[in-house]
Amino acid sequence: MAQVTSIANEEIETLLSRLQTKQTVQSVLVLERQTGSIIRSSGSIASRSNEDLVTEYAGMVWNFLKSAEDLVNGMNEDDALKLLRVRTKMHELCIVPDPKFLLIVIHDTPQA
Repeated sequence: MAQVTSIANEEIETLLSRLQTKQTVQSVLVLERQTGSIIRSSGSIASRSNEDLVTEYAGMVWNFLKSAEDLVNGMNEDDALKLLRVRTKMHELCIVPDPKFLLIVIHDTPQA
């Protein structure tokens, strides 16, 4: 079991590092799928000074995802949510639900 955890951690670290190199990425959050607790966070929004803000974002995203999954399941029980994109004037959130975790990438929204 410990080996599976270390492989998962290596994969997460590689993914976070690769995402952080993208120019528009502000922050990356990885949440535990069942509870919404923060597993990893990186980037400007996820800095130590914004710890409460990150926790608030994580809770809002987790609740939003649960509602979106209920909507999808209500339309068709055999369907599954694969990706959510939420775009505002300032940010775009890309939310990828996995069976074990949620990946949230927060981008700057480019000026039109």
